[in-house]
Amino acid sequence: MQKKKPAKGVAKTAAKKKPLLKKGEGQEKFSLKRLLFGEEKPDLSELEAGSTTILDILSPTAIDTKSRDCILVDGVYHAYLYVAGYGYSTTVGSCWLAPLVEAGEGVSLSFTVKRQSKEKILSKISQTTMVNRSRMRDVGDTRQDFEELDSAINSGLYLKDAMNRQNEDFYYMHTLVEVTAEDPETLEQRVTAVEKLCVSIDMIARRCDYKNEQAFLSALPLLSLDPDVERKSRRNALTSGVAAAFPFASYELSDRNGIFLGLNLYNRSPVFLDPYDDYKYTNGNCWIGGSSGAGKTFTLQCLGGRLRQQGRRVIFIVPKKGHEFRPLCELLGGLYLRLSPSSRDCPNIMAIRRRSLDSYAGLRDMAARDDSVLADKISRLIIWYSLQKRDLSDEDKNLLDSSLVECYRRYGITFDNATITDENNEFVEMPILPDWYDVLMKNPDTKHLAVVLARYVTGSASAMGQRNDIDLDNKYIVLDTSGMPDDLILPGIFWATDIANDLIMDAGSDLSALIADELWSLVGANSNPLAAGFVQEMVKTIRGLGGIAITSTQGMQDLFGLDGGKYGKGILDSSRIKLVMQMEEQEARLIQNVLNLSEDEVRQITRFRRGEGLLCIGYNHVPVQFHATQKEYDAITTSPTDLRTRRKEGGE
Repeated sequence: MQKKKPAKGVAKTAAKKKPLLKKGEGQEKFSLKRLLFGEEKPDLSELEAGSTTILDILSPTAIDTKSRDCILVDGVYHAYLYVAGYGYSTTVGSCWLAPLVEAGEGVSLSFTVKRQSKEKILSKISQTTMVNRSRMRDVGDTRQDFEELDSAINSGLYLKDAMNRQNEDFYYMHTLVEVTAEDPETLEQRVTAVEKLCVSIDMIARRCDYKNEQAFLSALPLLSLDPDVERKSRRNALTSGVAAAFPFASYELSDRNGIFLGLNLYNRSPVFLDPYDDYKYTNGNCWIGGSSGAGKTFTLQCLGGRLRQQGRRVIFIVPKKGHEFRPLCELLGGLYLRLSPSSRDCPNIMAIRRRSLDSYAGLRDMAARDDSVLADKISRLIIWYSLQKRDLSDEDKNLLDSSLVECYRRYGITFDNATITDENNEFVEMPILPDWYDVLMKNPDTKHLAVVLARYVTGSASAMGQRNDIDLDNKYIVLDTSGMPDDLILPGIFWATDIANDLIMDAGSDLSALIADELWSLVGANSNPLAAGFVQEMVKTIRGLGGIAITSTQGMQDLFGLDGGKYGKGILDSSRIKLVMQMEEQEARLIQNVLNLSEDEVRQITRFRRGEGLLCIGYNHVPVQFHATQKEYDAITTSPTDLRTRRKEGGE
């Protein structure tokens, strides 16, 4: 045990501090933070009287230096490593020290540079070069000696050229790594991790065994390196190499009114994102891509729940595993609707839910244009129909158009927007699919087209075609289409998308979010240009109405499968914010050029763990580890282990 000596002139009472032999023996640590910020007001009478100095306050109580591997400072274990002078990479890129700076909890870096006299260094280099040239003429040297001498000569010439012609300065630099932990076991784990990290970035770190006390003093902000540590860690460098060591290159994202996403994997800073900040982002649309099991569903629900807590209106479209979204929906008081052939929770697809196509009119207090809402609705119904009958001819489209005009006319609805609302500005009664079916069946020319609707009228999906008057005035809605059979999954997703589009477009000044899981199915190879074009246009226009669209994709090849990837690329281009979670290398290569990903980022994507992703906003790329509260986790998790544990605890 070695006590720190009191400063000159300090009273004996100040020097007789209780030594710390073991961690946690009734010791109360003094909080400098609380002293500085006024949360604690200590007795300063001794300080004012001169019996206690500032140095006494800042100094640790005691330091235990008996161990070879570490020292104990006020109950915290410290170990030190230095980067050997020969242990640096020959060539370095920008921010080459960043991996050590951002190594994680308990790891700190001390980097010291000392500029040397250019004249003295040039003179020393000239002398060394002359000696090496003379040695090369020594016939006793081996081939290896010749190669080493030749390399030393070339290095000397390079240094001379850089200092003379490029006006670079010469420095000695020293890199010291401090590792701290609350117990020896954790300390050893962290030290080993630092050693492995150094190897991965072509650096060699050595432990300061029996020299930890000297390393501790060297790491203090006194610029006083221990001679032995200095000798072992010294490395020459030019101005460009020293400048490239500047480690703070990671992009920090901390929007003022943003939602919390998680932590920056580089520097562990919290990431807050506000997609509604149109001053910062040209659009707030977000696209999320990743392999199965990467954590997309979990992330989408976290985003939706946090947006709802900010007062936003959130609408989910879920084509797969919709039951996973139900617990959080019920927890937030939302509306969960299961769209399936046996469900009566299907809102009427033929209902008109917009009073005007000019959604900007309400936002800007201006008169709406005369664009017909009915005409727009008819065009979307034809798109929905075409997803079930792929070989639809132009003649059939015209016949469908006429039948729909007649169907709405029977309810008094025409191309005049005034006919869709009553005197109280409430929507009038709307037709349902059996009404459309009836119109088609009564006309011999359209009777063959009624076969598609028969399933919704007299067939297995008749529940979907009934007049299901569901109140959609809820701020959190989940439209689950996972119960649709394979041949109806596309029209089912479009059904849900049509409803969501109307609700958001008619929201007025309310800020909304449309979150569509696996929306690639409407823009991918199995869709058609009409449906893909509708989705693409919806994603483009939703932002201008105070809303955002968050879409996710699992298969990148499927996303780019229709018309050479025209619509998939359109979705990506319309999404300023992109989140890439774990992917196979082949999938990551497909978007490498689209997102301007480097080779290192591609490799990083393939190595991500569940819940980690690369957040791309323009040229700013931030690796993020997503975090959920315990309440969020309990509501969202689908882990069989977690669910079994919960059932077991509930049974007990």
